[in-house]
Formats: sequence, structure tokens, C-alpha cells
Amino acid sequence: MKANESNQEINLIKKAILNYYHEGHAKANPSLYEQVLHDNWKFFMFDEKNKLKIVDKKEYYSWYKPEEADRNLQWRTEFYYVDVFKHNAQAKISIENQNVKYIDYFNLMKIDGTWWIVHKISQPIRKE
Repeated sequence: MKANESNQEINLIKKAILNYYHEGHAKANPSLYEQVLHDNWKFFMFDEKNKLKIVDKKEYYSWYKPEEADRNLQWRTEFYYVDVFKHNAQAKISIENQNVKYIDYFNLMKIDGTWWIVHKISQPIRKE
């Protein structure tokens, strides 16, 4: 992949993450996630007892209710890197508001011309 093509793909990935993942968080709206999380997407995380927990889309979506979203939260997303090789990519981002910051690692695949997040690991950092 040429540098020019790679930059185009990186921009497509960033746009998808900002438009659908970031906005899904900001609006607590799982329907936005549908545009970027693959059907077989999985989220690996540690629960409050520091045990590995694997979350599927159905459970993840149940955590978000647009009618209960706190409109006073100001969400911000920052990209640390996006690395692309052919139809595979990895992104490291932070997404945060006044109360919490998450460091997220995404594995993505370009399937039928669309970039999908297929896997996520994350670490929350509570703010004081």
C-alpha cells in the first residue's frame, strides 16, 4: 500500500471512529455503533474484581440509553495512532469526559469496502 493510499485509509478509519464510536458514546446511542462495530465484535475488559470479562454487542448496547444520557458531559476523542496494513488496522485512542478517560485499542478490518471495529480492549482511568 502506497503512503498516499495508507493516509486515505487512516482518514477513513478516523472518520468512522469519530462519527460513530465517539458519537455513540457522547449520545449514549447504540444505533450509532451499528455503523462501526462488526456483528461479531467483542470487548475484552477487566471487571471490578479484576477478572477478565468478554462482552458481546448485545450486552454492550444494553449499557447505553439515549434518553438517560448526561448532556452536560463533554466528550473528547484523541488518536494516538492508526496503523494500516492492507485490510487490517489497529488504532489507539483516548475518549474522555469530565469524569473518566478510557484508553481504547481497536483492531479493525476492511470488509466489503467498509472499516469495521472487530475487537476492543480498554482501560478506564477515573478522574478525581
